[in-house]
Amino acid sequence: MTFAHVDYFEIFIFRKLRADFMMKRILLVGFVTGFVISLSAQNDPVNDVANTVLIQDVEAHLTFLAADEMRGRNTGSPEIDIAANYIASFFKQQGLKTLPGADRYFQSMELQSMKAPKDIEFVVNGQLFKMKDDVALMGGDSVSIAGEIVFAGYGSRDEMMKAKVKDKIVVTYTGNAGENNLAKAFLHDAVVKTELAHELGAKALVEIQALPGIPWLGVAEHLSKERISLKKGFALPHLWMKNSDNAAITALKKTQRASGSLKVRGTNRKEIRAKNVIAMVEGTDAKLKNEFVVISAHYDHVGVNPNSKPDSIFNGARDNAIGTVAMMEAAKFLSKFPPKRSVLFMALTAEEVGMLGSLWYVAHPLVPLNQTVFNFNCDGAGYNDTTMATIIGLERTSFQENLTKACSKFGLKAATDPMPEQNLYERSDNYSFAAKGIPAIDFSPGTKAFDEQLMKYYHQPADEVSTLDFNYLIKFFRSFVYANHLLCNQPQKPVWTAGDKFELESKKLYGK
Repeated sequence: MTFAHVDYFEIFIFRKLRADFMMKRILLVGFVTGFVISLSAQNDPVNDVANTVLIQDVEAHLTFLAADEMRGRNTGSPEIDIAANYIASFFKQQGLKTLPGADRYFQSMELQSMKAPKDIEFVVNGQLFKMKDDVALMGGDSVSIAGEIVFAGYGSRDEMMKAKVKDKIVVTYTGNAGENNLAKAFLHDAVVKTELAHELGAKALVEIQALPGIPWLGVAEHLSKERISLKKGFALPHLWMKNSDNAAITALKKTQRASGSLKVRGTNRKEIRAKNVIAMVEGTDAKLKNEFVVISAHYDHVGVNPNSKPDSIFNGARDNAIGTVAMMEAAKFLSKFPPKRSVLFMALTAEEVGMLGSLWYVAHPLVPLNQTVFNFNCDGAGYNDTTMATIIGLERTSFQENLTKACSKFGLKAATDPMPEQNLYERSDNYSFAAKGIPAIDFSPGTKAFDEQLMKYYHQPADEVSTLDFNYLIKFFRSFVYANHLLCNQPQKPVWTAGDKFELESKKLYGK
């Protein structure tokens, strides 16, 4: 009985030891296999991008956003709210975080629409200047004022302070000295001058449109239409004026003083609801998580034109459902593979009416601007070269090499701005960030010229999903996502190229 008992005991011990050994072996094999798979995943982000950014997904998003039922996603329309909800639902599905100030991913903003007034009369030393022929309203309320008029050059702070504009009508040139950039003068400089004139106590601001090659009739026609702008806490009358050699204006420029009056009658403004859609992925690195990359795209378009026949809906597949979907795909990838830096994903509204969504955000940031290290914007007019991505501002930041690398991995060339005379850099949301000193680029589909092929779709009813080349676009989307992966994980912070015109603002912002 004793030996039989020992035999059973030995068998029990042997089996237990063998089971323990086999379990440890299985665990070891599992650990090694998991480690190899994990290491492989970490070392092959290109493959991860290709497996995450799928053609059926991007086509589905584009089909929804640019459908006829979305009626062109015009600012202030019910359909753009549907688009905003669609994007917010996608953010939630991906597990992205909300931020304080963006309830349910929505950053509400205050806009206003304004129709042309019934009449304008501007008198300088007895000379009358009339609405549309000579002057047009940029902004402000009805007013009737009389008194001193001063001329303040290009309206810089120094020039306005020297002219002592308080309680006076101040006249300046549009834009800045040495520049010939209508988009910048209209969308950025005019806003800055209005705020400065208000701050210094002026009664009204009149800008003389002196940029060469810009016909006044086109400016006046544009300003006579209903327009949308940011709602301000003040209503300073702001006019643009035709440049001329009229004796009264010539004398004003020479002496910098005149007397006169301004009457604006019958202005009509109403408030508009609008919202940016913003979400976040928190970075994984203890230090770099405090640096934020903004990945942005505007999701609005130009709506419906009843006079356009036979198709009145401007679907905006290229401009800018493509950009919106690129941003969404980046959100999907970076939520699945969180990077070292933190990332804000922004679907910006009201770009088509003056980059208002981005202007609102930089004035009301949800993360301090000095913690925002880069803006990676995606916007374009369309494409006419499927061998490349056109990157507006490619050469302006230290991120150029990685941008080129990202495109090449998916068979595309990273191309620079082919039409600098078009001032494309200043015509999308990246400019709002750049003006604050934040390095910024615009990643757009391949464009070699503003030719007939491009203009066939740019702001036209023909810009529909059925006309898109998805074999090209999948390369474009993957390049965009991979470039953002590289940016959000590179150890060094991206900076402006030395000597860039925004370098000084950047040093002010970041304190170096």
